[in-house]
Amino acid sequence: MSRYNIYNTDFNRQVSLLLPTFKRKTKMVNFLKSLIKPLIELYQSFKRFRTDSLYKINHNGQVVYLQKVLNDRFDTTLRRIYISDGLFNNPTYVFPYEDGKDIYLNTQYIFNETELEFKDVDFVVVLPADMTVSDEEDIRMRSLINYYKLASKTYKITTQYE
Repeated sequence: MSRYNIYNTDFNRQVSLLLPTFKRKTKMVNFLKSLIKPLIELYQSFKRFRTDSLYKINHNGQVVYLQKVLNDRFDTTLRRIYISDGLFNNPTYVFPYEDGKDIYLNTQYIFNETELEFKDVDFVVVLPADMTVSDEEDIRMRSLINYYKLASKTYKITTQYE
């Protein structure tokens, strides 16, 4: 027996069971069922809220769970959305000649703008190439990521190029 059976109630059955046997006529039962209809709708709303709340509680900002949440919401069948790490490089400071500081560049690599696009972000959400995201879905995706991620983490959303 599950410990959550307390939330499973059949109100229509309860109406019949709580009614005295000599009053269990079709008209009376139907009348009482019509009276509890708003209660049944409220109960169904409560069960949906409970299911959503349990889903939110069971998922957090860990990469595995965040990927699962994004795939559950935006790519339910193929589940191709994944999360990769951002780039972290130690910065090299090059001063202008006018500052009078010595400039020594040992072996340094200079990156172009596309390579630096994902620099200094904690993680990158990668969408499949054939997945189109409208502006509304983009806003929903960002709000979903912001709900689950840690406050100090930064991210970018990009499309996977093949």
